Amino acid sequence: MYNLRPLARSTLEQSTFDLLRCLAKIAFDLIHSSLDTRTQQMTLDAVKEEVSTDLLAYHERDPSVRHKPISCLVSVYSTYFAIFSYRLSHQLIRHAGDDEGTTREAMHLSFAARSNTGIEIHPEALIGKRFVIDHGWGTVIGQTVEIGDDCYLLNNITLGGRDVADAHDGKRHPTIGDRVQICARAKVFGPIIVGDDCFIGPDVTLTEDLARGTTLLHGRGPVVTGTFREAERTPALAGLS
Repeated sequence: MYNLRPLARSTLEQSTFDLLRCLAKIAFDLIHSSLDTRTQQMTLDAVKEEVSTDLLAYHERDPSVRHKPISCLVSVYSTYFAIFSYRLSHQLIRHAGDDEGTTREAMHLSFAARSNTGIEIHPEALIGKRFVIDHGWGTVIGQTVEIGDDCYLLNNITLGGRDVADAHDGKRHPTIGDRVQICARAKVFGPIIVGDDCFIGPDVTLTEDLARGTTLLHGRGPVVTGTFREAERTPALAGLS
C-alpha cells in the first residue's frame, strides 16, 4: 500500500559516522557509564548498520529535514537520539545475561533518552530496520513490542499493554508489521497484531487485530473485528530476538 522508494544512499559519509561515534560517547557519558571505551566502541560497531539506516531513513522520509544537512539530526535532543540510544541499549541487554551491571547500563541509556527526547523505548522491544519517530514527544514503546521494517511513528503514541500494575510476564504488547504508519495520539493496546502496510490515524485507540493494508481513522473507516491472526511473526522480525 505504501510503496517506499529505495534510499538514495545506503551508507553514511565517514564524517557523519564520526558524529555518531561522538553521539555514542555523549550517551554513555550522560549515564556515567562504567563500561570501558573499548566496550562502548564495540557496542556501537555492532549496531552500525542499524543506526546508519535509521538516520538515512529519517533524513529522506521527513520533508522538513530532507534538504538540510543530515548532521542536523545527530543531536541528543533529536528524536533520532531516542532510536540511537535504543539500538545501543538493546545490544547491551541482549548480551547481558546475568550481568546486572550491563543490564543497568542498558536501562539507564533508555532513561537518559527519555529525559532528553520525551520518548520512551524499552531496551527489550524488537524493532526492525529503518525506523523513524518524527516529532515524537510522549511516544511510549513497551517491553514486548515488536515492530517490523520501514515503520514511521509520530508523537504521543502508546504501544502498550492492557493492564496497569501487576501485569503478567510474557507477551503483552502489540506486534506491528512492516511499513506501518501511526499518527499522533494513537493508542495500540495488548498483544494484538497490526498487519503490514497499515495506516493508523490520529486519536485512534486500537485493541483488536488489524488486517494488512487497512487504513483506520477515528470515527470512520472499517470495523475492526479482531478475527485477523498471523500464524507466525513477520519475516522482518525473525532473528531479532
